[in-house]
Amino acid sequence: MKLALYGGSFDPPHAGHVAVVEEALRVLPIDRLIVVPASRNPFKPSVTVDGAVRFEWLKEIFKPYERVVISDFEIAHDRSVYTIETVKHFAPFCDELYLIIGADNLEKLSHWHNFDELDAMVHWVVADRDGISIPENMIRLTTHVPISSTDFRSSYVTLGLDPKIEQKIITYYKEHL
Repeated sequence: MKLALYGGSFDPPHAGHVAVVEEALRVLPIDRLIVVPASRNPFKPSVTVDGAVRFEWLKEIFKPYERVVISDFEIAHDRSVYTIETVKHFAPFCDELYLIIGADNLEKLSHWHNFDELDAMVHWVVADRDGISIPENMIRLTTHVPISSTDFRSSYVTLGLDPKIEQKIITYYKEHL
């Protein structure tokens, strides 16, 4: 079995995340794509919405995608989980493992915990962003959705999602933050 892992804060999830998943399903030779929301990102001071809430949103967003699974592996730990831990958890279930990251992570990638071990275990898949150069030895995912979670949190711009889930997310942020 060939798996792809796509982790992140998803705080909140938006159409850019959906576009990455759709493009990965289109171009990667995978059987399953596992979305793994973080409890806390090791490179960010905090998340604004509890992991269990983000997990439920992701399950609703990706429900129509039969090859997509939402995992609570990192959320269940209730701490920052290093990517190598997540990869080691899923590696026994597959023959090949693809790891999807955003291009904005490339600058600090070599500083990730146990990077050399991680690098030996995965095929790197990079979603392009902001014209950031992607190394030739990595698989590029081309998406064109100009939205970010940061933009949303600062001004509640549209998330580009199904109106039902989008309204649920916007209401949550307005009522709880």
